Amino acid sequence: MAYKNFFYHCYARDARLFGSTSLWLAFRYMSGPLLGSILLLLLSAAPAGALHAETLDASGLNEVGSGHLLMRDEVSGHSVPAVVQRSKVHFDVSGMIATVRVEQTFRNDTDHYLEGVYVFPLPDDAAVRYLEMQLGDRRIVGVIQEKAEAKKTYQAAKKAGKKASLVEQQRPNLFTNRIANIGPGEEVTVRMDYVQAVEYSNDVFSLRFPMTITPRYMPGNLVSDAEEVEEGETLVVDNYLGWARPTDQVPDANAISPLLHRLSRSDYKPLNPIEITAKLDMGMPLASVESPYHDIALSRRTGVYSISLVSGISEMDRDFVLNWQPVSGVAPQAAVFTEKVGDEYYALLMVVPPAAKRMAASIPREIIFVVDTSGSMGGVSIEQARSSVSRALGQLRPQDYFNIIEFNSDYRSLYRASMPASRHNIQRAQEFVRLLDASGGTEMLPALRAALLRDRGLYQETVALRQVIFITDGAVGNETELLQELWSNLGDSRLFTVGIGSSPNSWFMRKAAQFGRGTHTHIGDINGVEQKMAALFEQLARPVAVDFTVDWSAPVDAWPRRIPDLYRGQLLAVVANFGPTLPQGEITVSGRVNGRLWQQHLQLSVGSDAENAGGHPGVASLWARRKIAGLLDEKIAGRDEVAVRAEVLPLALTHQLLSPYTSFVAVEEVISGPAGESIDSKAVPNTAPRGQSPQSFAYPRTATTGPAKVWFGVLCLFIALLVRLLRQPEVDHVPAKSE
Repeated sequence: MAYKNFFYHCYARDARLFGSTSLWLAFRYMSGPLLGSILLLLLSAAPAGALHAETLDASGLNEVGSGHLLMRDEVSGHSVPAVVQRSKVHFDVSGMIATVRVEQTFRNDTDHYLEGVYVFPLPDDAAVRYLEMQLGDRRIVGVIQEKAEAKKTYQAAKKAGKKASLVEQQRPNLFTNRIANIGPGEEVTVRMDYVQAVEYSNDVFSLRFPMTITPRYMPGNLVSDAEEVEEGETLVVDNYLGWARPTDQVPDANAISPLLHRLSRSDYKPLNPIEITAKLDMGMPLASVESPYHDIALSRRTGVYSISLVSGISEMDRDFVLNWQPVSGVAPQAAVFTEKVGDEYYALLMVVPPAAKRMAASIPREIIFVVDTSGSMGGVSIEQARSSVSRALGQLRPQDYFNIIEFNSDYRSLYRASMPASRHNIQRAQEFVRLLDASGGTEMLPALRAALLRDRGLYQETVALRQVIFITDGAVGNETELLQELWSNLGDSRLFTVGIGSSPNSWFMRKAAQFGRGTHTHIGDINGVEQKMAALFEQLARPVAVDFTVDWSAPVDAWPRRIPDLYRGQLLAVVANFGPTLPQGEITVSGRVNGRLWQQHLQLSVGSDAENAGGHPGVASLWARRKIAGLLDEKIAGRDEVAVRAEVLPLALTHQLLSPYTSFVAVEEVISGPAGESIDSKAVPNTAPRGQSPQSFAYPRTATTGPAKVWFGVLCLFIALLVRLLRQPEVDHVPAKSE
């Protein structure tokens, strides 16, 4: 018995020692791998609600083309195509105005009724003024309604089993198209018309048509799904529309985050095809017509150019850009285009001021480079950004000062304060730029504040100009908050934006440059970096033409109300409503160029009189669109939204335009679907932008998936159990002696 008691005591002691030693060894030698596992778990956690291309690929969707409406087969667990989407766009350019028609076709390949939902971009200055829906040989023309009313009309038609289409504006360059009750095997085509002004800069005319959407970062804290209450009816925001959930800074995040399908090497043909055609009638000989990102076929007849894609169709993975240049010496210096709509006359005035002389080389500048290194800049975009900054550093002068700020989830500066552009400082900056890499979120606001905060060093007494160059793809959802920051804290700085990538957020980039009293440059190809940055520094190195005024010789409602400063090669463009009488006589444009007074007089010719005022259709729509944009800018500047809405809504309804407060709705009167029954609603994925690497971080850093939280919780529980075992007191397992 004593032998057994001794053996049991030794066994229990050794077991305790073995357990403690094992735990000690585990913590001693496994802490590194354990900590590494935790870090990997946190870094690899996908964003909450972020169904991105990688998630889609995991479901076998690489075999399904972009633009397909996808349905999940509950039996096999695979996704199958339901609605095929294809597009057409035609540009009709006459003078300085382009009228554009966009077609989107949806087909239901399933055996039950569906609703298709498609998020698509358009130019940020597009005046969308017409909608029609075609069902076989039947055409249903849409009407413009107040936004909440249009949504109710659509929901009622959807519930009643009628085919209907609803087009809404989410941003000035981002729209949503919904088509209800697409029957099995049916095909529905939705057509939209919009008008935009042709751009003109440095002797080159251009048009841009965006075709896909760069995923936007949604800052802020997640909130519960928003609800809109209208006259007792509750309308729940659709969760299926996008991968993102609403946040307190981006309450419509789910409406501006469409699914993306990333093309693989096995994709031999366009998966989200578009056909592009154009007719170009400039009324002047042209030296060149080209598209930098697409191969085009060109033919000419009696001075009118017909344009199409060489391949017939293209993948919608990058913006379409069309540039044309007039023969030297024939570019217009001034022009007035007029239109009569109803009983009122409208005019588009365009003037190219003379080129300003280069500023004296002795005037020093402070240039702050702000570089976006977030996840959306991955792939070709970060290469373009590095090359852009590197080229710009090489153009600094010894008397200039500079600094570099890079940002993603956080920001950091190369120097604590701006430094002289000495050879040593520039070499250090070049190495800093060479190591820039893309990852993390897009927390733009702190970096913007840091860039606008002017240093108070001694050199400030000698610096005449402060210029901020913001290099980004603009992939953010809180554009309004950023523009408000610019409006409030710009000071005497000038902001120049450089849009990077095959499909940047051009509206935000242009608007930021407008608010920052600078210019916007787009770089969509690595081969264009040197030329574009050289042109930008030409603008930076030249004084602006300022203090512009237009004397219309009669009372008019002209926009913009205050004409902005202009840089070299920029076009002055003003739209005006004359009212019921077209004024006769001169229009005088004046300003200060090179510090001297400059004037130009334009005669309202016979070709612009009442009999011929209809020769330039689209001018009235441009005026209304720009007035709406100007009124919305006043809201950003602090004007009460109720007052802004009260002016925008009747203007949009009168001119039949999409706006934040109006929508287009088209309803077929015939009931074709199952009335009163719910139908599946599916989002149509967009094609991911060309050259952009897959993102793993498009949401706030605090957002992790449910599975990640579960695994992290299990890990914490395991650690807690180990700690508890180690802290337990020893228990004597030696049995008591028997009497």
